[in-house]
Parts: sequence; C-alpha cells; structure tokens
Amino acid sequence: MIKLVKAGLLAVLLPMAATSFAATYEEGVHYDVVSERATKKPEIKEFFSFYCPACNNMEALIGEFKPKLDKNVKFKKSHVDFVGVRDPENQQMMSQALATAEVLPQKDKIVSAIFNHIHTKRASFNELADVKDIFVAQGVDGDKFDKLFKSFSVRTLSSKMKRDQDYFKEKGALRGVPTFIVNGKYKLNLGRESGITEPEDISKLINYLANKSV
Repeated sequence: MIKLVKAGLLAVLLPMAATSFAATYEEGVHYDVVSERATKKPEIKEFFSFYCPACNNMEALIGEFKPKLDKNVKFKKSHVDFVGVRDPENQQMMSQALATAEVLPQKDKIVSAIFNHIHTKRASFNELADVKDIFVAQGVDGDKFDKLFKSFSVRTLSSKMKRDQDYFKEKGALRGVPTFIVNGKYKLNLGRESGITEPEDISKLINYLANKSV
C-alpha cells in the first residue's frame, strides 16, 4: 500500500517538476525564437569574429560551460565577416581558416592562437601566409594546410557560415557578436537583464532549449 502511495505521488510530482523547470525559462526574457525551422540534431552555434574583443573574452566562459553541455548537444562556431574595419575579403579568409581548423585535431589550439595573435600580440593577418604560419606553429604540415584550405569540403563549410550569417541577419537575430543560437531556432539572451551569466546557468539553458524541439 505504501509503495502504491509513493508511486502515485511520484506520478503527480514528476509532471509538476518538469513544468516548474520549463517555467524557469521565458521566451522574450531568457531566449527569443528567431526562426521557424530547427536543426535535425541538438546544437549550439556561436556566431563570432576573431576580430571581436568581446568574442575573445567570451572564450574563457565557453571553456567553462561547454563541458557542462549534454553529450548529444554539439557546440559549433561560425565566423562572420562584418566586424570592424577589416574588409569582407580578409574576414572571409578568416572564416575559411576556421573551416580549415574544424577538420584538424589541433582545432581548439589553432582558434586560441588566432585570437592571441590579434588581441594579445596585436598582430594582423594581411595575407594567407600569415594564417598558414599559425597553423604550422601548431604542428600542422604546411603542404597539408595548403591542400585543406583550398579543398572542396573547407570551402563548402566556409560558404555555409556565410549563408547562415545572411539568414540570421535577415531574421534580425544577428546584429552583433558573439551571438548564440540553439538548434537554429532559439537565440540566447545572456547578461544581467536575463540573469543568465554564470557557466552553470548558461549550460542549463542551452540543454533545455537544445532538447526542446528536437
């Protein structure tokens, strides 16, 4: 009898707990719906620029909340070409550099080295040779870099970054960087107004949204 009562209470409490959890996040406060379409698999995508100081500072926070994401939620980066005074061609080169790094095991180290080159060393990327130097310094063979950078798969990924950028700009969701979009549908509202500032809170919001529509 006691077991039946406990089972009955659990059946009542579980839906209530789920409702309470969901109610802690409000559309328009903690996130905005920016698209009707959603990705087939759970993901969180950061739109950023290597030239953006705020994006550089965000790297440390990403390093804290990324390990807390559910295993089925994939973290992705997408480089934009509208930041600062750099011409779009130069910024597109950096998008292709990111796409190249994506297929290499040194990806995280390369991304960190590029940020460091711009924001700590105050150096610039004026031509492709400057980008190549970063990759080589991280242990990537020079000939391998040349082939990868020009490869169809890398150019395709770089083009997708541009298409995604244009799509979300048109939707009014991408007005600056860094911007985080979950499942191609939900834009995170991080900061004091939403109260979502700590790594633990950010990861919980991402996990909630990532599994909301997939």
